[in-house]
Amino acid sequence: MLVNLQLKLSIKRRIRALRLLQQKYGIDAATLIGTILRVWCNHSFSALPAPSMPYSPSIATEPKLLEFVILLNEIGFLNATYWLSSTYAILADDSYRKKMAMFFTPVSLTEGLLTDLADQGTDFGSQSFMDPACGGAAFLAPIALRMRAALLERGFTPREILGHIEEHLHGTDLDSTLCELSKHFLCMALYNEIQSTNFAPKFNVYQANSLSSLKSRLGKIDVVVCNPPFRKMTAEELSPLRSDYSEVIDAQPNLYCLFIALCTRLLREGGRAALVTPTSFLSGQYFSKLRKFLINNTTIEHIGMVSDRQGVFMDVEQETALTILRRRIEKNPAHSHANVSVVSATGKYSSVGDCVLPNHGLTWPIPRSIEDVTLVKKLSASKFRLADYGFKVRIGAYVWNRDKRPKFESLEEAKLANADSVAPLLWSRDISSRGVVKIEKNPTWNVEHRFVDIGLKNSSSVIKSPCVLLQRVTSNDQPRRLVAAIVSQDIFDTYGGFVGENHVVILEQVVEQPEFTPTNLVELLSTYTVDRYFRCISGATNVSVFELNQLALPDPAILREALLNGKDWDEAVVLAYQLI
Repeated sequence: MLVNLQLKLSIKRRIRALRLLQQKYGIDAATLIGTILRVWCNHSFSALPAPSMPYSPSIATEPKLLEFVILLNEIGFLNATYWLSSTYAILADDSYRKKMAMFFTPVSLTEGLLTDLADQGTDFGSQSFMDPACGGAAFLAPIALRMRAALLERGFTPREILGHIEEHLHGTDLDSTLCELSKHFLCMALYNEIQSTNFAPKFNVYQANSLSSLKSRLGKIDVVVCNPPFRKMTAEELSPLRSDYSEVIDAQPNLYCLFIALCTRLLREGGRAALVTPTSFLSGQYFSKLRKFLINNTTIEHIGMVSDRQGVFMDVEQETALTILRRRIEKNPAHSHANVSVVSATGKYSSVGDCVLPNHGLTWPIPRSIEDVTLVKKLSASKFRLADYGFKVRIGAYVWNRDKRPKFESLEEAKLANADSVAPLLWSRDISSRGVVKIEKNPTWNVEHRFVDIGLKNSSSVIKSPCVLLQRVTSNDQPRRLVAAIVSQDIFDTYGGFVGENHVVILEQVVEQPEFTPTNLVELLSTYTVDRYFRCISGATNVSVFELNQLALPDPAILREALLNGKDWDEAVVLAYQLI
């Protein structure tokens, strides 16, 4: 885990105790955190001015609060800032935390990404830095420490160090409490210089909506570092931003998509951005315009794929990418090259190799391991897709929490209700790897509804052709990303077809006699090589139509010949991809 599990559990217990204090005294999260910060500073940073945050003397001597402060002193300064910021997010109102998407970057990832920046040529002693979603100074504080170290090597005095950092380090955030926390964390990071000079710096950290208020800074920053908030945007908040971000907006975008565009635009030519984001921008359909934007405006120097999706962010599982971009003015290259690494739980980078990122909006095939490099290069050259095998991809049409049509637990119940356009419902849980989906009278799991009255005899929602079903939601933690099964012929013979639930992907046979049957397709999709390649083109938990239509498949003629020669499916696929 990125944070020692025992320590993490200990801190979570203390946070629960703080929540009880919060409820006991009826105070908000900002006041509780402000009180913790002042007690911490009184104990360990006594020469600093008092934090400009709400403070409650009545809880400052509570034993549970003092225990938390003692723990902050024991775990190291940067880890302590991370946990105090995270505590504020946890103790804030749930709806507010969700709206603000307050999830902070652990120290191991922060340090790894800043070291990556240094390896790419960033000079912490001369360049300007900005974080437009600075949160609890997860980047600002360690950058300040690196700036101080670089300036000390160059002989700067303590007063000169403070002046330089005042001028060259900037941050904005939508939450005023986090801005105040960030400013005070910077003072704590530079405590020795402040104590020796008796000078109180005024750091450039302020509350702002970065997406709309930083136009005067565009094209002027040397280095932008950011862990942008990630969640779907509402139509209301997107409306005033649409014209400024039209280059990257597609459908209902994620907030972090616009932040990536902002970070790029803030950079001067040759400037670098270091980003901590979900991996979905590497492959998602609605990030196609963003991928084109990045290829046209940046050189993507490095992508680090975090190997552990658990424990990166508090209380959320998220596959994470660490990306270094360099601003470039010339446009329209055919493709870009990026070095790829796998990043361990401790923030250690292990280089995987170079990969090609095409400039056409489709997915970026990113190796997840050294073994994937050759596989990605070979398979990306294949021209064969599911359509060449005679199958079309679609998603189940039934959305259980929205569909108002009558549902039934059994066919008998439907008949009693005089429903005359009844079709069976197939769910994601019906699908097991290499299995056969059937309508069972006594299923092993509780089926809420098994039949639906579709209303129209010839509804396009009803699948009447032989097909393969895939689970729509899987993750890289599972043995297979492509969990596939065929639909029993009994379903077509008995009911004439079926309706898929929204979490079912349907590969529908669209030619009368395909060279490879649905059973064959299940075997193909279940091979190690195909599953491995899909992991390299999928950056999200959804198995999407967009990605499946880009899934490179082997030459059908070579595959058939290999199978006829007695090779098993895994061997035949390797031969057909010409991996040997």
